[in-house]
Amino acid sequence: MNFLAQGNRAEVATASGAPGQSTVWVEEALFGHRLWPRQTPWLLFLEFLNVAEAFHRMDADAAFSPRAPDTLHPYKMRFRLGLRAILFSNDEMERIAATSDDSDSQWSEWLETMQGLSAGTDFGYLRDRFSSFRDFAELVGLVRQTTLENESNRRSSSRFIFPFGVDALFSDATYNEKTGAITADFNNFGRTGEILYMMASRAERGFELRAPFAALFDLEQPKNRLIARLSAPGDDDPNRDQKGETYLPYRQHPAFNRLADDWLAIFALGLPAQDAFAHLVPIGAFHVILYQLETAAALAGRAVRPPLVCELIALKREFVRQRSIVSYQDNDSLTLRALDGAIDRFEEEPEWMALLSDEVSDQERADRAADLIEARFHYREKAGRGTAPHDLIANLRREVEEKHEVGAGRVHSSYARQIGLASSRGTNRTRYAPNDALLKTLVIARVAQRLEFKRFLADLHEHYGLVFGETEARAALDPVEFDAAAFERNRARLEARLASMGLLQRLSDGCAYVVNPFSVER
Repeated sequence: MNFLAQGNRAEVATASGAPGQSTVWVEEALFGHRLWPRQTPWLLFLEFLNVAEAFHRMDADAAFSPRAPDTLHPYKMRFRLGLRAILFSNDEMERIAATSDDSDSQWSEWLETMQGLSAGTDFGYLRDRFSSFRDFAELVGLVRQTTLENESNRRSSSRFIFPFGVDALFSDATYNEKTGAITADFNNFGRTGEILYMMASRAERGFELRAPFAALFDLEQPKNRLIARLSAPGDDDPNRDQKGETYLPYRQHPAFNRLADDWLAIFALGLPAQDAFAHLVPIGAFHVILYQLETAAALAGRAVRPPLVCELIALKREFVRQRSIVSYQDNDSLTLRALDGAIDRFEEEPEWMALLSDEVSDQERADRAADLIEARFHYREKAGRGTAPHDLIANLRREVEEKHEVGAGRVHSSYARQIGLASSRGTNRTRYAPNDALLKTLVIARVAQRLEFKRFLADLHEHYGLVFGETEARAALDPVEFDAAAFERNRARLEARLASMGLLQRLSDGCAYVVNPFSVER
């Protein structure tokens, strides 16, 4: 199915056509509200887990199911301010634990230091949950070691721990210690995790994700029970109302199905949750990239998905590196070209063409132009009405580009670097050069049983658009962009890299096979 077909377009459940927005609505209409580059892959996945757990809590049998209307249903997340205060605003704990052997006096001193934190939470409940203050301090120290995005200057309400279970999941927040006000924050949870949940839910096999994620949300998991010992009595209250303002424009999309297929393949290996997350996280962010690129290419009129030409880093600059740089740069500009194309198509519509040719006053022409543009793109001139149509279009393009440069336009470059897909190592320009961690994740997601190396390369190209060897390069590139010998050397470097990682074996028949170290076959 052509995902751009009108019947596949999702409806926006607001009269304005732009949920909760007062700014121009162009990239959101094409790609969704919203793709946010400030989220790291881990923050993206943490937001996704919070969303998935919320829908699991609401109705476990309906989680990972597409719903109507097409925007995300309202749901509730948790702030867990008590747990956060213990983990991230608890500066005196280690000193107190080291200066005395009297547990009662340690508890008394520590509780004094915690007064006034976390909206007045009384932390006295902890005395009944631990045999001694030092046992409590040791558990806090262990949990702190799992802090994600660990920046010393990040406020406590925007720091997170490894998602051991439901009790370790909490939303991004802003907490005003003076007033005690708690508000939602969209810098770290920027709604792309909601987009990821909607992608998985709309996949043909999305419902199959219900069971493996339900297992992760089991409150009786041993590590979750450890976190629960620290949690304050009110931490379980769902106290962040998340309105259904997230929008994903397509009811079906090939990228949705590929995401679900990969996650299900990882779950099928039976890895412990902590080990599975190491691969679920980058694969999730990777499919957000691929969704954006594939959509942009289709909107720009391309018949096929854009290839991602990958270099296995060589000692010296080679032809493949040049092609990889060009491939990266071309893909990085695709989304802006798609936005320009949307405005171009608007200018070719009969109603706009008629407006330009009708014999009316300049003021009436300007008013009609403003009405059409506001209805389509939710854009208003800051200086008010009266701008000539061609100037209005130019201003619209400028605002769209400025917004895109700090928003969805940076998703490809930001996510690609952070998942290990792109690098500028050995050059001053970025290109696709997957690192060892990502290569291992690709093997784990795509190799259920021992797979011949050339078939592995063909699958990476078909599933992701990745180009490593000469066969895939010949199919993906124009003849003037293709050098068989250079791509053959690149393929050989990938084979050697996988072999050095224990992910490839060459058997007595002379064939090389890619192997998944976690496969049941082994």
